[in-house]
Amino acid sequence: MLFREIHHRVKNNMQAMQALVGMQKLSPEVKTNFKLRLAAMATVHEHMYNYDKYAALDAPAFIGSVTENIFKAHGTPARLNLDVDQISISHDQATSLAMLINEVVTNSLKYAVLGSTDAEIRISLKLLTDGKAELTIADNGPGFEPDKCHSGMGTKIIKGMVMQLHGLHTYDFKAGTSFSLKFPVG
Repeated sequence: MLFREIHHRVKNNMQAMQALVGMQKLSPEVKTNFKLRLAAMATVHEHMYNYDKYAALDAPAFIGSVTENIFKAHGTPARLNLDVDQISISHDQATSLAMLINEVVTNSLKYAVLGSTDAEIRISLKLLTDGKAELTIADNGPGFEPDKCHSGMGTKIIKGMVMQLHGLHTYDFKAGTSFSLKFPVG
């Protein structure tokens, strides 16, 4: 009962911080970025509270909630294709995974979907045989040249979350942009 109350209060505090960010005189892009990062963290606590999951979270429902928040915030017409195995995500990994998904999907929505009438973002999380999982987030956008991109806050957050998940990530630019992360689960 105590854990439920703690997670409920943390989620409420995150929502209060989102409201405070919304009242600040910041550019719309900065406001959206802050709000989405807070929403990703709040989703972790919401799932722990609503589903009585204090040791692990159900990956399909959890990833669905995180991505739903991102798509709503951007008001995008892009299609979302989720293919998530029934994996339990530990509460120790949940916030890092939510933040990582938020940053990569937000990048896809900002740069790959822009002006496209047939935009699609695909997210898969597959259990591998060696106690690891592979997260893939791919879009059908124009891709980008990594050498010509600046390393902003989002890139730093992605690298930090990959480290926290004890994973290894790669990008592929053959057909749009594809981010892949292998990390231990369980």
